[in-house]
Amino acid sequence: MSISRNILLCTVCQSLFHDARQLRCGHSFCYKCIISQFDTISNRIVCSRCTRIHQYDSFSHFETSLIVDAFLMSLVTEHRRKNNIQSTPLLAFTLEQILERSPAPFLIAKCAECTLRKELVVCPECEQVICFECISQHQLIVNNNVQENWTKCKDMWNFMYKKSMLFDEQQFDLESHMYELKSRIEKRSNFLLETIEKCRHIYQNKITQYSETYNTIRQEITTQFQCIDQNIQLFLNSKDPDPIKAEQILKEINIFKTKLRQRSKQTDEYAHKLPIYSVSDFDSSLLGTISIETSLEHLKLINDDDDNRHESYIQEEEEEINDNESVSSTEDQQIPDEKVHEEEVKECETTSQVPTLENIPVKKLLWSLHFKFVPQYIALYRQSILFASDRWGFVSTWAYTNARTKPVPKKSFVLFPQFRVGTWSRVYVESFSVYKPYICVFVKGSDESLANFIAFFTHAGQLQLKVEYDHRYTLRQLVCDESSKGNCIWAVDRGMHCIYKHDLPRTNKEIPTFLATHKTTTRLNDRSCDVIRMAVNQNILALLDSRTQIVTFYDKITQKEIGVYSAECLPTGENKLWRVEIFPDNSLLLRFDDNERTGDRSQVIHHIVVHVKKNESNGKYEPISQIQATNVYGFAIGPNSEVIAGLRKSNCFEGLITCYV
Repeated sequence: MSISRNILLCTVCQSLFHDARQLRCGHSFCYKCIISQFDTISNRIVCSRCTRIHQYDSFSHFETSLIVDAFLMSLVTEHRRKNNIQSTPLLAFTLEQILERSPAPFLIAKCAECTLRKELVVCPECEQVICFECISQHQLIVNNNVQENWTKCKDMWNFMYKKSMLFDEQQFDLESHMYELKSRIEKRSNFLLETIEKCRHIYQNKITQYSETYNTIRQEITTQFQCIDQNIQLFLNSKDPDPIKAEQILKEINIFKTKLRQRSKQTDEYAHKLPIYSVSDFDSSLLGTISIETSLEHLKLINDDDDNRHESYIQEEEEEINDNESVSSTEDQQIPDEKVHEEEVKECETTSQVPTLENIPVKKLLWSLHFKFVPQYIALYRQSILFASDRWGFVSTWAYTNARTKPVPKKSFVLFPQFRVGTWSRVYVESFSVYKPYICVFVKGSDESLANFIAFFTHAGQLQLKVEYDHRYTLRQLVCDESSKGNCIWAVDRGMHCIYKHDLPRTNKEIPTFLATHKTTTRLNDRSCDVIRMAVNQNILALLDSRTQIVTFYDKITQKEIGVYSAECLPTGENKLWRVEIFPDNSLLLRFDDNERTGDRSQVIHHIVVHVKKNESNGKYEPISQIQATNVYGFAIGPNSEVIAGLRKSNCFEGLITCYV
């Protein structure tokens, strides 16, 4: 098998390899060529084949790291043996060749070099007649010409060789990019086809559902209308009309009018939910985009909520029917159309007055601190020590003076060093609270071998006691309330739907006994609620229900419900209310999440953080300021209503502690 000569040439000197040495990237060069390319100042070399940079400690380290390419040298030796390669061209001619080509009796004529008449011979290269005295000089000139032509030819060959090598590399890169692009196009195509197929099924189901709803409404209205019309005809055709019968018919007509208005609103609501499919214009990119007006998440929410809304419509109808039946006079039973129109105008005016996020003032950023990991929990102990903890129990503390002064670092420690490996741990903190004299954390294990437990640490991070906690339906947030009206650990039983509390332990001996018993304070009214967050201030306990998106307030002393906040009063779109904090003046700090439940913590989570306050004149909560930030996690409220927030930096798992006023 013949060996291509191209692979036996060094790309630096363009000659056959001599003492070939191999770099760490796998490319080989002549030893002298590699030495000449080494940079002794920076102690590194750049491979001329792949442009990879190799860094070394010293020149001796570089020399010892070079690998002798014995296989390549054996190929060069075999090639030389077979082809007898010569590095310089042969002489143009020899004296024997000249004598052989010259005529038998030498000619006597004028020499082409010295112009004297002498015995001449014929040059085999240029076929000129030259005397014996000038033949040596002429031979040197001819050889020089041949050498120059050979050098030009070699330079041209080297130039063509470099071009061919560059072409091969570019061809390989282009083929690699082509295959990569082909793979991306196939994946994008499959994803688009799957998305379109899913959307088609969802829209078909929704259109079928709306069609059935429209048919049901139409049949119901038609049947009721025919029944009322039949009763009216019988009443008008009777010879002795009964006034009591007339009142009953009038009552049926009023009920029918009420139901018509409700069904009209219901059909209008369904009409806004109908999906609209649109394809955007193709731009300069390779693939265009497909935009669908109704999102998949919104459709899923509609699917889940349709049944509940349908039941609510039925309940509203029954209540209005009962109210109409209790009215005695015919004048009270009639609802003028003008009054209905005025109510609709008022509703439109109230909805138009809802402020947009662009018009809400932005809180001012005062300072920011670096945190080694993601600050999942923030706690401010007695306005003097600031605590920050990540999900796995890494805690940092700062000395806190006021909102205008940047805190001073104090100490960092790990709560569970025996479980932590790098940034991950076998246990994760579900709740983090600070009071005197402990840090109280509620911990869950990442596998079944680790049970749930509550651990108490000193403020310096020393473990005092941990108690296994096997309550099945406990809230993942336990709040240690050190105020005079609380002095307890608040929690919620999500199975029994009630608020309960433990006595707040102050010594290690009190911890097991206090956590073994709890006091039931208030039972929640709604059995379908799902409380996910809890917040307290000096007077109020607040519970956030993720299903209804409502915050319910309870008095700490009486444990009675004293008010609610509904998240529908803010223009947050499809964002879900996921966290709440209470200011000393009973105003609320709300965090709305866009994809909190996706589980992908590497991506940017766009949050809406709004400060709302109750307007005593109309009893509604109105936004007074907002925080413009993404990847927002823990919160703490300072003594002067400053907001201390924990943020995750984008594209990494490090954090910032920021303060806003």
